[in-house]
Amino acid sequence: MSCVMSSSSTLTPSAAAAVKPQTVSPRCVKSETFLAGGRRWYVEFYPDGHGPRDAGWISVFLFLVPAGAYEVVTTQLKISLLDAHGKPVPSYGSGGAWRCCAFSTNQGSWGYSRFITRADLGRLGHVSWENGGFSVQFDIIVSKETSTEYVPVRMLVPPPDILHDLGQLLSTGEGADVTFEVGGEIFVAHRCVLAARSSVFRAELLGPMKESTSMCVHIKDMEPNVFKALLHFIYTDSVPEIDDADALSMIQHLLVAADRYGLKRLKLTCEEKLCTYINTSRVATTVALAEQHACTTLKEECFRFLESCNNSMLDLITRSSDFEHLARSCPSIIKELIPKLPRKPPCVTNYGNM
Repeated sequence: MSCVMSSSSTLTPSAAAAVKPQTVSPRCVKSETFLAGGRRWYVEFYPDGHGPRDAGWISVFLFLVPAGAYEVVTTQLKISLLDAHGKPVPSYGSGGAWRCCAFSTNQGSWGYSRFITRADLGRLGHVSWENGGFSVQFDIIVSKETSTEYVPVRMLVPPPDILHDLGQLLSTGEGADVTFEVGGEIFVAHRCVLAARSSVFRAELLGPMKESTSMCVHIKDMEPNVFKALLHFIYTDSVPEIDDADALSMIQHLLVAADRYGLKRLKLTCEEKLCTYINTSRVATTVALAEQHACTTLKEECFRFLESCNNSMLDLITRSSDFEHLARSCPSIIKELIPKLPRKPPCVTNYGNM
């Protein structure tokens, strides 16, 4: 026999918000208890991650306050990050899905050791932890069983951490068996990792060319910081943090490197980021880069931008030295572009007749 009670509670982990810290340590903020589904609960937030491997992440856990004697409280639980309008952000927490969770004396908490990174929290436009917090909603449906039968513990298995471990392997250089020289800087890496991620590296390091690369591989036409970012992606499947001042140049060079070494996901990631930089002063160089490296989506976005320009903007673009260079080096692009334009300034038509 059971009864069902449901409730929804929204908490904001901030010293200035409604959830007042009951216990504060350098790593954990514990909320006051609150009532939901007929039971009392509290939340622990870890602004720097629950464990060493969760650095850079915010961890969130919901705890059941024991009522006394041993019992099992079965729930349907949904934990959601809320946006500035109080709406759940689908990519974080439960992603809109309910989870069946059993709380008991020996398994009294459920949550996420990697709920959201602090960097993502900032990119989403949420207020930072230091300046006011963010909102997390807990939807709880409780089915309180009257039975006190023992239920085995369901372990909260941490998320995969192989990429973290591979990143550490790259950082320490332990077991490295290949050396690269790029622009006067030395990098060490592991042949098997590079070969597993890139068919180009596989041919260079494990194929017939292996003997010629046994001592040191010299990489030409690439900056050291670009090669470092390339290795970071190969080992961690993520793009490292890039200074805003260098972001555009780094992404452009990283796209070229990704194309050179056959890293399709990195190439698409760079292509997506470059789409956000398209404007009147960059569109000509961007479409040239897209054409040179077969970036279909980036090229189409450049065309869409040009199609949206009025005559004065098109005149400004087409009279630039970058556009003139594009027209002379790749006239097929201009011929492909002209039919797509709703308005055709004379200078564009002239380029089409080259």
